[in-house]
Amino acid sequence: MNDVLEQTESGREIARRNREQGHVDGMRALLRAKYGDFADLDDLARRLADSDHDGNIARIVAGVTLAELRS
Repeated sequence: MNDVLEQTESGREIARRNREQGHVDGMRALLRAKYGDFADLDDLARRLADSDHDGNIARIVAGVTLAELRS
């Protein structure tokens, strides 16, 4: 289905948004699993997913604190 979507500009935009939302959802799940629920979970997940997604996953797995993630 993604192959069909990405044949048009609108389809590429939809596919891009879906990938971005998947990154945010995955980051939220990782943060929740590592640190539990906290007040700014959604905002932090979005910010971390938007900036160096893979690097932030590595930092979380390595044990960075929430304070360090927020800074």
